[in-house]
Formats: sequence, C-alpha cells, structure tokens
Amino acid sequence: FTETDPPNFTFRQNNCSFYSGTKALGEEVLAGAPNCYIWRLRLPFNEVDHPRNYLTKIMRYDRLLDARNSLSQLDECVQACLACWQRRVPFGTYHVTNPGAITTREVVELIQQSGVSRKNFCFFRDEAEFLRLAVKTPRSNCVLDTTKLQQTGIVLTEVHDAVARALREWKR
Repeated sequence: FTETDPPNFTFRQNNCSFYSGTKALGEEVLAGAPNCYIWRLRLPFNEVDHPRNYLTKIMRYDRLLDARNSLSQLDECVQACLACWQRRVPFGTYHVTNPGAITTREVVELIQQSGVSRKNFCFFRDEAEFLRLAVKTPRSNCVLDTTKLQQTGIVLTEVHDAVARALREWKR
C-alpha cells in the first residue's frame, strides 16, 4: 500500500473493527487539512516486555496466524515523526514503518533464535480457521510502502534487523 491508496478497512465496509474504522474516519477528517501530518504505523514493538508490544503478544498468544505485515519499531517511529517536524518535510501522510515486510513465522524464528522464548508456537491452518475461531471481525494484514518517507532522508532499520535487535536487548 502507498500513502494514496484508500484504507482497506472502514466503517463503509462490512466487518470492520472499531479501531480500523476510527482510523479511516480520522484520516477522512484530516484529508486536505493544511499544515498536517498523518503518520501511519503498524504493529508497534520494542525491546520492552509489555502487553501492548507486538513481540509480547506473539509470545503470549495460544495460536498464531501466519501473515505478512509491516511493523514499526516504536522508538524509531517516534524519532522519525520528530525528524519530519524538525526537518520541515512537506506535510502529508507518511508510512512510518520499518522497511520491508515480515511474516509471523519469521518473527517466531527470530524469537526462538534469540532465546527469549523456547515456547512451541502453534499456528492456525489458514485465515478461515483464524476468523472462525479467534476473532469477531477480520484483521488487516498489510505491507506499507515506505518510499515516500525514505525520499525525505528519514530511513528506519530494515524490519528483520529491527526485530532481531529488540530481541537481543529484551527487557522483562
């Protein structure tokens, strides 16, 4: 997805989560507003064991869906947003995610290689089983294109490297 692609989960569609719907509505309200940034992040994580950390969630869920996604290393994301303001990059929408994409299985492999968890991770057979057994509304799995942010000179660490670093520095 690029910054100009419309959101794929909105209240204008069936089975949209409240979170996705409010994000899409917020962007609609801000569309065309002068002197405004919209910074899109995905599945934030860092090295701190916390219930809201994507890596913590992966380690604690009973079963996982193998999906390809963009992720945002939280500290880098915040620094990138501040850099946008400080460098006065043009206002607009930016994907503030670590470049590249990573699957849930790749995250699990990095967790196991790091020694942070030795858990035997279980996966749903497919998305249909996940939707039937685990959630009330569909989830958005997406890869966001970071080219626009990179063209401003603001570059985050490649996603696999960022996840590996967070796991090396893991704090319980």
